Amino acid sequence: MQSEAKEYGIFPDEEEILKKTDELAELLCQTDGYRRYKKHLAALKEEPEVYQQLNEFRLKNMELQLDKDEHYYEKAEELYSQYKNILMESVVMDFLTSEQRICKLMRKVYDRIALTVDLDISYMD
Repeated sequence: MQSEAKEYGIFPDEEEILKKTDELAELLCQTDGYRRYKKHLAALKEEPEVYQQLNEFRLKNMELQLDKDEHYYEKAEELYSQYKNILMESVVMDFLTSEQRICKLMRKVYDRIALTVDLDISYMD
C-alpha cells in the first residue's frame, strides 16, 4: 500500500494553495499602501547617500536587536543619536512610515493564517 504522502506529495492541494497565495500577493501589491511604499522607496533611492546611510542604520539596528545585550536601551539610544540627522529627513520618514504600514498589513495576514492553521507548538512553552 502506497502512503498518502508518496501518492499525493506532501500537500495534495499544494498547487491550489500556491495559486491562492500568488493571488493574495498580487492583491497586496495593488493596494494604495504598497504603491506608496514603492513610490517612497524610489524617491529614497534617488538620494544614494541617504539610502546607504539608512541601510547602515537599519543593519546596525537589526544586529543590536538580535544581540540581546543587557545594555540594549543605551546602545539603541546611541545608535539613534548617531543617525538622528538621516532619520529626520522627510524622504526617510516617508519611506519608513509607508514601509511600516505595509509590514503591519502583512503581519495581520500572517497572524490570521497562524490563528487558523492550528499547529501544536506547545514544545516552545
